[in-house]
Parts: sequence; structure tokens; C-alpha cells
Amino acid sequence: MSAKIRYRAVPLPELIGELTEESVYADCAFLRRVGNALNGGLTVQDAWVEAAHTAPFLSDSDRELLADIGSRLGDTDTEGQTSMLALAGDMLSRSLDEAEIDCAKRARALIGVWTMCGIGAGIIIL
Repeated sequence: MSAKIRYRAVPLPELIGELTEESVYADCAFLRRVGNALNGGLTVQDAWVEAAHTAPFLSDSDRELLADIGSRLGDTDTEGQTSMLALAGDMLSRSLDEAEIDCAKRARALIGVWTMCGIGAGIIIL
């Protein structure tokens, strides 16, 4: 988004339309939600915020961060937009790192539980 905003100054509705049509983002459910809301007559900001609040696959902190991004889209000049998107990207990257660490912890715990179940089943069989 930053590159298209910076170098082409693409209007936001057109930008979202272009992104949803690119094969790179074909599986992005969030962008599909934004595009569907845009087609339903909402502004880009409202569509983005609605998609952020209704996406079931996001944590509450990610949902709030994405809603904040959406509410600020189009409010400033090109430089402000690209700076805001860069900051949001960093924040989402940190959130992704935290989620991966949490997932690894949960996976280790689950492996431990299944190991104990296997040992218990072995003892019962013997």
C-alpha cells in the first residue's frame, strides 16, 4: 500500500480494489471483507474499521490496531500515510512475533500432554 500511495497517489477505493485483485492477496480474508464492505457503499475508512472489528481470526489488540489504521487512512498527505503504514507494519510485526512465541509455547505444552497420555496408556496396557 505504501508504494502505491507514495509513487502513484492512488485514491483509496481504487487502491483497495487493486489490492483485492492481485494474486498475492487473493487469500487475504481481511482485504476481501474490506472490498465487500466498499461494494456495499461504505467509505474506505468505515469498510476497513468494520472489517477489523468483524474479522474472527484477529486478537483484540490486532483488531484495535487495524481499526486505528483504517480510521486514519486518507487523513494526511502522502508522507503521513506512508509513515503511519510503516509504524503499523512494525506494530503488526511485533504482534506476529508474540503470537508465534505463544504458539510455540502451546505446542510444547500439548506435546507434553500427549507424551504423558502415551505413557499412561502404555502403563495401563502393561
